[in-house]
Amino acid sequence: MSHYAVMSPELRDLLENSQFLTALDQYLCIDKITHISLDVFDTLLRRACDEPSWVFEEAARRLLNRGLNLPIEAEDYRFCRLEAEARARKLISGEEISFDDIFEQLPFSDEIKAVLKVEELKVEREVLYPDPIIQEVLVRAQRKNKQIVFISDMYLPEVFLRDCISEKFPEISYNYLFVSSSVGLTKQSGALFSHVITQIKLKPEQVLHIGDNPRADVQSARQHGLASLHFDIPENLSEVLENEKVYRVNVPSTMQHARKLAVLSMPQQLSEEEQFFYTYGAFILGPVLTAFAKWVLQSAKRLQVKNILSLMREGGIFAACINRQVDFQSQQYPDIRCQTCYASRKATYLPAIDDSQVEEAVSQTLMRRNYTVRDFFNEFGVQDVRLASFLDTPLALLDQIAIDGQDGLQLMAEVFEQNIEQIKSSIQQSRLDMRDYFVGLTGDAPYLLVDLGGGGTIPSQISKAMLQQPMSSLLLYCNHRGSKNSVITPISAFIPVRNDTIKGIKKIARSPEIFEIVLVGLEGSTLGYRRTAEGKVVPRQAEVRYSVQHQQNIRSFEAGVNAYQLWDQSLGIAESDLSERISFLRMMERLVECPVSSEVHYLGNLVHEDNFGSERSYKVINSSGLARIHSEGIETFYRKFSKNMSYGERWLAWPQGSLSRLDPDLMMDFVGLRDARYKHAQAIDRLLELMQSQHATEVIVYGAGEFFECLAPELIKKSIRIRTVIDKKANFGHYQVMGYDVISLSECSIPSGSVLIVASASFVDEIKRDIFATISSQDVTILSLN
Repeated sequence: MSHYAVMSPELRDLLENSQFLTALDQYLCIDKITHISLDVFDTLLRRACDEPSWVFEEAARRLLNRGLNLPIEAEDYRFCRLEAEARARKLISGEEISFDDIFEQLPFSDEIKAVLKVEELKVEREVLYPDPIIQEVLVRAQRKNKQIVFISDMYLPEVFLRDCISEKFPEISYNYLFVSSSVGLTKQSGALFSHVITQIKLKPEQVLHIGDNPRADVQSARQHGLASLHFDIPENLSEVLENEKVYRVNVPSTMQHARKLAVLSMPQQLSEEEQFFYTYGAFILGPVLTAFAKWVLQSAKRLQVKNILSLMREGGIFAACINRQVDFQSQQYPDIRCQTCYASRKATYLPAIDDSQVEEAVSQTLMRRNYTVRDFFNEFGVQDVRLASFLDTPLALLDQIAIDGQDGLQLMAEVFEQNIEQIKSSIQQSRLDMRDYFVGLTGDAPYLLVDLGGGGTIPSQISKAMLQQPMSSLLLYCNHRGSKNSVITPISAFIPVRNDTIKGIKKIARSPEIFEIVLVGLEGSTLGYRRTAEGKVVPRQAEVRYSVQHQQNIRSFEAGVNAYQLWDQSLGIAESDLSERISFLRMMERLVECPVSSEVHYLGNLVHEDNFGSERSYKVINSSGLARIHSEGIETFYRKFSKNMSYGERWLAWPQGSLSRLDPDLMMDFVGLRDARYKHAQAIDRLLELMQSQHATEVIVYGAGEFFECLAPELIKKSIRIRTVIDKKANFGHYQVMGYDVISLSECSIPSGSVLIVASASFVDEIKRDIFATISSQDVTILSLN
C-alpha cells in the first residue's frame, strides 16, 4: 500500500519557488543553525489510509481471516483498541504511554495480544510512505551539512520507528531519534525539546524544528528557544476538512495528501487574496477537475473517439487538465487530444432553432435573467424606433409598460411578426457558420463534447444544429433537465443524477457562479461566429476588461489546479470510483452551503457575467440582496429558501453565502455543524479581548474541561503561552489534557504579576473565591466571563 512519490521536473520547479522551501532555505543559510529536527508522523512519514485507527481494524481483519479466535469483529476491535489507548493515557504517571501500556488494557489473553501487536506493527509499516517535500528538505539539509534529528510524540516503540525510517529513507543518514514512548517526555509539554537539547549538548538556537502540529511542533518549540517551521495547511483549510467530514466526503488518504502537498507548494510572493484563489484551485476544485479529466479520457477510450471538444469558456481549464493527463499517460492515450471549442448558450441558440419553432424559441427569451430589448434586437438582428427609449428594459417587464398606448410586450410581438423572415434568415446563416466552424475543428471524424453541465443546454443545442452529432456529451454534473436532454444527445455525467445526489446537484445548480467565475478563465463569452476574408469561420467573442487583480486571481487559481494535478500524478492516484465521484459533489455542496469566512469574503466579491445574450453582470454577494434578506428577516428568508430553493434567484446569486456574510455562524447552525468548537466561541472571544487588554503573553488557566479544549488552540494562535493548567479534579491525581499537565490549585505556584484565566462559563464566582482564598499575592489578575 506504500505510495512513493515520483518527483517530476515540473514538480521540482514548482517546489523551487514555493513559500515553504524558500523559508527553509533562509534558515539553512543561518550558520548558527547546525541541526534540523523533524516530527515523524504526518511530517516525515504519511499513512496511506483514511484514519490511523484503520490500521487497528485491518490488523484484526487479517488475523480473523487467518483463523485467530478473536472474540470480536474487526470493526469492533478498532474502537476497543482506541478505548484501550484512552484508558492507558488516564492511568499513566508520566507524559507518554508505551505500546505495551495500551495492550495491557485490552480484555484478551496474552497470546492474542501478542499476535495483535505484531500484526499492527506489520500493517503500520506497510501503510507508511515518505512525504516527498520532506524528502527534499532532508536533501537540502544534508547539502548544507546540517545534522538530522527526528523527534516524535508517539507510543510506538523506538526500534520500530528506527527500522521504518531506515527502510523508507535508505539514502538519508541521521544522527538522533527521540521518541516520547522511550523518553517519557513529549514535545507537547516542551519537556522532550529540553531533553533533546541537553542530550545533544546544544543551544536551542542551533535547532530548526519542522512539524505539522501547531502546538507541539511550533508553539512549544519556539517557547523553548528553537526556530520552527509549520508543515501543514492553514487553519481555514483545516476547518474545511472538519466540515467535509460532516458532509461525508470520503476520498483516498493519498488524495488528501496531494491536496495538502499542493497547498504546501504555494508560490512565494502571492498576496493574501491570490493565496486564497491558489488554494481554491489546489485544495477544492483541483481534485475535482483532475478526477473529471481522468474520467473523460477513460470514456473517450471506451468509445474509441480521439477528438474531444471542450466547450468554452470552462473548456479552457478542462482542456488543460485533460491534455496534462494525456501527457502523464501518453502510452494509455497515444492518439487522444482535447481542444477548446468556442461555444456558448448564446452562440448555439440561434443555430439550434428549427424553422418551424421560431415563435416558441423566441418566447423563451422572456425567461432569461436581465435579458433586455437591446439584447433581443442584437441577437435577432432587428430594430424598431418605437422601442428606442426602452432598450435597457428587461423583456420580462415590458407587459407593465405602455408604449404609444400599447402594451410593451404586445408591441415586441408585433415587431417580431414584421421581421419574421429576416429572423429566419439570420437563424439559417448562423447555423451554416457554426457547422463550418465545427468541421474546421474535427473534419468528419467522430467527437465528444465536454462541458461543466447542469442541463446540458449547449450540447443539446449543438446536436440540434449539427449534421454530424457528437458521439456523447460528457458533463461534470447533470440535473434532471440534463437527463431530459439526453433524448436529444447522449449525455453522461461524472456526477450523475441519483436519489443521493439530487439535493446536492440542486444546490450547485442554484449557485453556479462561485464555480463558473474561476473556471471560465479570462476570455470573453462566445457571441457567435463570423467568416474571415479567407472564408474561414472563427468565433466572435465579447470584449472583456478584467481588473489586474482579477487576472492575478484567476492565474493563481489555475496554478493551484496545476499543482494539485502534478501531485496527484506523482502519488499515482487512480481513477475515482462512483462513491468518490459523489464525494466530489459533497465537497462542492459543502462550499455552497457552509463556506468558511475566507470563502464568503473572496468568492462573494466576485462579479459574474451573464453569458446568455445579456451584457449585464452582478456581484455574487451584493448589498441590495443583503438588504432584502435583512428586511425580510434572516430566519424568514431561510425558511422560504429551504422550502423552495429557487426563491430569490432573480436577485440573489448565492443565498447561503449571503446569509453567512450577515451572520458567519448561521449556516453552521442551520445545517447542524456547530459543536463544542463553536458552542463556546463567543465566550472565548470575550476572554481573548480581556487578555488583549492586559497585553498578556503568558497565562495560568483554571479549568481543564471542554471549554479549555476549545480555548487552548485560540491561545496558541495568539501566541499566548499556557504556563499551568489547574482543575479541581486533579485533587484526585495528576492527569493530562491536550498535552498539558493538570494540577490542583493547592499545588500551583501563582507568582506576583500572573494573569489567571477562568476557563469556564459556570460556577465562575465560586472558582474565583477558591482562587482568592489560595493565592498569597495581591498582584494577580483574574480574567473571567463575569
